[in-house]
Amino acid sequence: MTQYLQTKTDLFAAAISHAGISDITSYWGEGYWGYSYSALASADSYPWNARDMYTLQSPLFNADKIHTPILFLHGTVDTNVPIGESIQMFTALKLLGRPTAFVQVVGQNHQILDYKKRAEWNKTIYAWFAKWLKGQPEWWEALYPEKAL
Repeated sequence: MTQYLQTKTDLFAAAISHAGISDITSYWGEGYWGYSYSALASADSYPWNARDMYTLQSPLFNADKIHTPILFLHGTVDTNVPIGESIQMFTALKLLGRPTAFVQVVGQNHQILDYKKRAEWNKTIYAWFAKWLKGQPEWWEALYPEKAL
């Protein structure tokens, strides 16, 4: 919902998408709930019989409408929402020249349960908001220094 909301409004100064779905179609085929969700919640709507629903409501197909800086956080072994959902949206926003970042939480599933990794995950969230909401990028830059070319 975070990604989708950013395609509808520029109200927010910053956003964070943790293990979000960027393309309903790819999630339908790969996600833990994808197929069964379509059978019930989407009233038997599938990519082949409801193309508009799958494309028009997928954030990826509306990436050009996003101007809000978005941080993508995702566990590398997420069995609920495959990590590709964050990768493809991050890639789209980078190609569009939008402010974005992507942090992978190595070895974690949909929930970040490892204590040390959860602490880093929290710091990452706070640092992202400090950068974009307070104009204080120092914490973010200390955690994720830009790589020299």
